Amino acid sequence: MKNKLHTFAAALMLLAVAATFCAKPAVAQARPTLVQNTDEPARAPFQTTVSLNYSTSTLFASVPIPSGKRLVIDYVSVNGAAASNSGPIQPVIILESAVAGSPAVSYYLTQTQSPLVTTQFHSAAPMTIYSDTLAVAFGFSGYTPSFAVFNVSISGHLVSIATP
Repeated sequence: MKNKLHTFAAALMLLAVAATFCAKPAVAQARPTLVQNTDEPARAPFQTTVSLNYSTSTLFASVPIPSGKRLVIDYVSVNGAAASNSGPIQPVIILESAVAGSPAVSYYLTQTQSPLVTTQFHSAAPMTIYSDTLAVAFGFSGYTPSFAVFNVSISGHLVSIATP
């Protein structure tokens, strides 16, 4: 019985020695791949302010977006003033966006009137809008404004457009 145990132990030892010379190390088998997330928001932040003025006919402004990039809007803030000599007015800011050659889509941002100063309006909200081309415009409902001046602040990030 002892002989069989010694023979079995010797065979295991021989197998272990052979395995150490023949096997590749586990570390050499795993080759890490380096990856870089180029579309992470912090890599290409985007901010701009567009000024719209009804008195000077600056009712429409294009927002330049770099070629090969897509703007992802994360937040829009609007503030300004408007009044009409004829009656009440409701200012509206319009974001017109197009993606990948599709027809443009309009997003209407209704402004909240200040309860203290009735000529003052504002709005601010997180939103997600994708855009290859973007325009910002002033609109209104109610009576024609005698004046209207608005600043539209847009923040977001740029991502690379995949090429086929």
